[in-house]
Amino acid sequence: MTKWEMRPGDLKRYPHFDALISIPEAMALATDPERVAKHTFYPFMLFSNRWTKFAPKGAAGKMKERPIRYAARSDAYILSYYRHQISQLYEVALAKAEISECVLAYRRLRTETGAGKCNIHFANDAFNTISLAGDCAVVALDISSFFEHLDHDRLRAQWSNIIKQKKLPPDHERVFRAVTRYSVVEKLSVYERLDLFGEKRKGSKGEAINGYLVPFKSMPKQLCTGKQFREKIAGGDGRKSLIQVNFKPFGIPQGSPISDLLANMYLFEFDIVMNDITRKLGGAYMRYSDDILLIIPGQAAAGISLMNEARKQIEKFGKKLRIKEEKCSVFEFKKTGMRQTCELVHGSQGRNGIEYLGFRFDGKNIFLRDSTLANLNRKIARVAKAHVFSLIKRYPGKDRAFLKSKIKVEAVVQRFGRVVDFGEHSDDYRTWTFWTYARRASVIFGSRGAPILRQLRHLREAVAFRLNAELEKFAR
Repeated sequence: MTKWEMRPGDLKRYPHFDALISIPEAMALATDPERVAKHTFYPFMLFSNRWTKFAPKGAAGKMKERPIRYAARSDAYILSYYRHQISQLYEVALAKAEISECVLAYRRLRTETGAGKCNIHFANDAFNTISLAGDCAVVALDISSFFEHLDHDRLRAQWSNIIKQKKLPPDHERVFRAVTRYSVVEKLSVYERLDLFGEKRKGSKGEAINGYLVPFKSMPKQLCTGKQFREKIAGGDGRKSLIQVNFKPFGIPQGSPISDLLANMYLFEFDIVMNDITRKLGGAYMRYSDDILLIIPGQAAAGISLMNEARKQIEKFGKKLRIKEEKCSVFEFKKTGMRQTCELVHGSQGRNGIEYLGFRFDGKNIFLRDSTLANLNRKIARVAKAHVFSLIKRYPGKDRAFLKSKIKVEAVVQRFGRVVDFGEHSDDYRTWTFWTYARRASVIFGSRGAPILRQLRHLREAVAFRLNAELEKFAR
């Protein structure tokens, strides 16, 4: 097993309940089983990412919300260490079961050149498999609320199996309980209770306008002392406690350092079953977190039959786990000469081609998915608004023409599109903007990816338009 080491960049510096500690202190804590077994974990801090899902023009998009929870510093170091240890045993189990190529997300997978794989490579592998299959049925499935519905008893049993113990040792049991019987506190409620968030000013109609009362760069890294936590957060001063505990027998916190591994590990037996079923049909099985792709020879009937089997199998792995009908799509690919066509034969998602990991494939060309472009436009609007507000604040009293002269469109283009979700294990992904991401995708996809850059040919104009729109809205 490889040794766990921390680098300076691994230290957590965000505001939370515990104090900053050094790398030696963090490693001494996380690697000491006796200390871990006795460790008291703080509640996770909770906030939600909200966005409107892509909808066709003229239709209202459905509001989507994803709760994100992040651990206190010392807790995160412990969870990271146990993730490191368990993941190596999980990799051995994957190899032994011959499903290493099936489970794609949250792992350090490499290309033939040794570079880290990201979602572009996984999508390319899937589309290549479809192309080589010629006439085939492709099933795309999505497990509903995956992290929130993992059964705790099954997770404990799978955890024990992976580490080859009849029962979890005390330190592992403590970590297990930290991510199953976990507690959370809502971020803004904490900041408000600690007088770090509240009314900043009155609006034009006398209404309260709330905001952070301390600039983020000046926010204390340790939000409160242990005594203040017990009194103000846990309700020791007579006010209602802000701490919410997960008493349900299912669910783990999405966003913790170990949750992604546990979610993968949880479906180990499901992956074996589905891979076995698909291979016997002469096909391929791939799972990227909660996104499942099944590719088999045959036509629509074969695909629908396999879809129903997958939906039946997933229910064996937890009372709450479901693949809902609206999360299912079946495609029929047909090859005539050198041309392959794609037809949606079941479901409503993917009328213009199969959608997988942010891309769309119609049998001939690969595009950025419509929802990916919609997310890009939301980012452009958000950054443009912030840019205009910063100019108004920097040059108070200046008219619209003056402010417009200060806008540097090219600088905003470079800022708006950092992509942080698509390639956790790519060596250089943190420096990518959306443009470099799209350009790299077009290269990896080859001639089939040529339409991707055409989809972004009006990128600069879109940024300039949004900046001007925000300026018209807020500047006098």
